[in-house]
Amino acid sequence: MRIPWASWLLAACMGTTINASNILEVDLVFPRNETYAPTEWFPVVFAVQNPERARYLNLGLEYILWNLDDSNDVRPFTHELRWANWTDKNPYLAHEFTGMFRNEGRWKVTWTLMWESCNEYAFENHRDVRNMISNMTSWSTWFTTQSTAPKVDLVAATANKTCLGQYGMAINVTDKTMQVPQGVTWSGGGYTNDTCVVVASSTQTPRPDPCRVDIDKTIVASMEASLKNRLCNWLDPPADCPKDDKNAGQQLAVAGVSCLLAAFGALGFFLM
Repeated sequence: MRIPWASWLLAACMGTTINASNILEVDLVFPRNETYAPTEWFPVVFAVQNPERARYLNLGLEYILWNLDDSNDVRPFTHELRWANWTDKNPYLAHEFTGMFRNEGRWKVTWTLMWESCNEYAFENHRDVRNMISNMTSWSTWFTTQSTAPKVDLVAATANKTCLGQYGMAINVTDKTMQVPQGVTWSGGGYTNDTCVVVASSTQTPRPDPCRVDIDKTIVASMEASLKNRLCNWLDPPADCPKDDKNAGQQLAVAGVSCLLAAFGALGFFLM
């Protein structure tokens, strides 16, 4: 993957504040460089600000959770963003709950953002190129869990408008789109009708601002309801699930056993 010159990557902790409508910003909103109480289900939340600018970038977002006290405890995650509805909400929130942080410890989250843009000069001048302009950058955040620390509270965490030591990526996405020529390798073509967008270089580096993202009680309730629905549809649902959800999980297990028995029955029939 080609890593472009630094001017293509508009991301840093220092510089001018982002306020232009053509700036796409991606931030790790939670966790931050802080200490939290261990919890059964811990949220990891990313925000895409001005998300309509991501439409033609073929964004990819991956992250790894590291247990710094146990080198064997490493878990990778990926957010599938190519089918995201970028015009629905601003910011667009990508989140996941993990059961990794149920004990005290020291942790690190390393996240990588990838995107692709038009090779404007090559495409306009019909140069023989086979690839898009590919971009990739990574950041890491360290945090701890201690039993004496405050409980995880997304509303309170994002109400704090001081984000010292927090990093994000900002990309200057222009209004110019282009049709990707035949023969150019691009995994995003099927999601964008083979349309790419030109990313501008800049002499200034805007400063990403994760503190602009607020997560209110309604959003938290929606996240928790989604988690509860997933847990209640497992084969071993929690005790506080609605009765219908429990029955659905149990019926799924019975159906699986029935199908297995039916398969063995059919095999016995054919062997007779």
